[in-house]
Parts: sequence; structure tokens; C-alpha cells
Amino acid sequence: MNATPHSDHGSENTTTNNINKAKQLILAGLNGKRIIIACALILIGYILMSGSSSTEQSFNPAIFSTCRIVIAPMLCLAGYLLIILGILREH
Repeated sequence: MNATPHSDHGSENTTTNNINKAKQLILAGLNGKRIIIACALILIGYILMSGSSSTEQSFNPAIFSTCRIVIAPMLCLAGYLLIILGILREH
């Protein structure tokens, strides 16, 4: 029986190449920029939603401002959608 020695050098190279490709694709190019911009949008949205609240002793009408109940949630939603786009879309 003529058995050839089995070397693992081919599988090691393939594994190394796959790891290198994965490192290159993580937050690379336009997708990375989209995700960073999306995180900034979400952060700005949450900052705009924050503020003082109403208490039983005093009513603060600022809790119903357009910025807090319309603009800030829309910024957060846009940020989350942009993250999904950045993850799913290819270059």
C-alpha cells in the first residue's frame, strides 16, 4: 500500500487567509463609516430625549417639546436603520 503523508499546511493557510479576510472586512470602508455615523445619530437622539422631568410639585411643559417626542426618536430610528444597512449591505 502506497500511502502519501498527509500535511496540514494547506488547511493552515486557508484558515490564516480566512482570518485575514475577516479582519479586513470588520468596519472596513463605507460600511464602517455608516455604522459610526449611525452610532452618532443614536447618541444624539438619546441626548435630545434627555432632560429634566416633571414632578408632582411642578409641571415641566418641556417634556412635550417637539424635539423630545418627534425629532429625537426619528434620529434614533434612522441610526438603527443605518446600522442594519451597514451590516447587511456589501461594499
